[in-house]
Amino acid sequence: MSTRNIFDVGKRTERYRNRLSENWFSYLLILPVLVFLIVLMWMPFIQGIYMSFNDWPFGGDPTWTGLANYEFLFGWNPFYTSLKATLIFTLTTVFQLIVAIAAALAVRELRRGKGFVTGMFLISYTVPPLVTGTIWAYMLEPDLGPVFGYLTKWHILNETIYWGSNGDMALGVVMFVTTWTFWPFMFLIISANLESIPEEMYETARMYGANRFQTFLRVTLPQLKSAILVAVSIRLIWNMTKISQVLQLTNGGPGYDTSILAVLLYRFAYGQGRMGVSYAVGIILLLLTIGFVFVFIREFERASEEGA
Repeated sequence: MSTRNIFDVGKRTERYRNRLSENWFSYLLILPVLVFLIVLMWMPFIQGIYMSFNDWPFGGDPTWTGLANYEFLFGWNPFYTSLKATLIFTLTTVFQLIVAIAAALAVRELRRGKGFVTGMFLISYTVPPLVTGTIWAYMLEPDLGPVFGYLTKWHILNETIYWGSNGDMALGVVMFVTTWTFWPFMFLIISANLESIPEEMYETARMYGANRFQTFLRVTLPQLKSAILVAVSIRLIWNMTKISQVLQLTNGGPGYDTSILAVLLYRFAYGQGRMGVSYAVGIILLLLTIGFVFVFIREFERASEEGA
C-alpha cells in the first residue's frame, strides 16, 4: 500500500473517530432501536429467505429443496391468477387517493361544520376492518342482504346477482369495500397538507384569471405532491398485505381470482400446511412491494428537491 493510501485511510479513521466522539449519545439512543430491528425484523426476514428454499410441512421438520418452491409457483397457473389479482388490487390505492383528494377539497371550501363533516368521513376508518368486512359481507349477501334486496324491490335489477361466483365481480366488490374502508387515511394526510398551502398562492392564481380546475392543476396538486407520495406509499404497503376483508368477503375465491399474494400465502400456510411454499410467496410479495415503494421513494426525493 502506497504512502498516500495509508495517509487517506488514516484521515478517514480519524474522521470516523471524531464523528463517534461527537455523536456517541445519539448512537446510544439509536442502539435499542437497532437491536429491536435486528432481533424482531432482520433475523426473521433472513430466516424466511432460508425457509423459502425448504419443503416444510406444517408441524414437521424442514427439508432443503433449493429452488423447488419457486419452480412450483412459477409453473403453477393459479399463481399468475393471484399475481394478476394483486396488481389489479393495487388500483384501490388510486381510487382511495381520488376520493380523498375530492373530499379534502370539498371540506376546505366549507365555511362551517368542517369538524363535523371530517368526523363523518372518518367513521369508516375508525371501525375495525374485521367489523367492516362482516358488515359488508352481510350487506352484499345476494339472498339475505339489503343491497340486492332493495335493488330487486325497486326493479333496478331483474334478478339477484351472485357476485361471489364471478371472479371479476368478486374482485370488484373487494376493491370497493377496501376503498370505502381506508380512503379516510389518505384524506387526513391530504387535508392537513391542503390547509398548509398559503392563501396568497390562490389569490395570485385568481389575479391571473385561473379557473378552479387550472388552480387545482397549477397550484394545489404540485403543493400536495409530497403528501400524496407518502400517503400512496403507506397505503400501497397496507393494501398488499391486508387479508382480513378479502377472507371475509370471498375467502380468496372463486378459485384463486381474489387470492392476492398475501391471501395466497395464508392459504398455503394454514389451508394446506405448506410452510415452505408460503415463505416463497412471502418473499415474492416482499420484492414486489419493495419495487413499488422504491419508485415512490424516488419520486418523493425528486419532489423534495424541487420544493427546496
